[in-house]
Amino acid sequence: MKPGDKVFYLRALIGFIVGVLSALLSGLRTVPFPLTWALAITLASVIYYVTYRAFRKAFRGKMRKRDIMVTGIEAYIFLWLFSWTLFYTVWRYWLP
Repeated sequence: MKPGDKVFYLRALIGFIVGVLSALLSGLRTVPFPLTWALAITLASVIYYVTYRAFRKAFRGKMRKRDIMVTGIEAYIFLWLFSWTLFYTVWRYWLP
């Protein structure tokens, strides 16, 4: 598997996991609703930056910095939003 493929699939998987964490954060009832959304968006942004830094070290010399930055960004954002919406909806339905 090429380094670009590894980055893409890892970002997609991480985006899904961060979406589940965002749904958990959004489901908190002790924090005001808009603040939970801001925390979830911040969490996703920070995790993306952390993965960029980790992948930059892991794939040094195999990929350019820009390629590491943009590879898989669509999958990350899509799966993050999808899993956030799905799990938030399911948990709000089953856990009123």
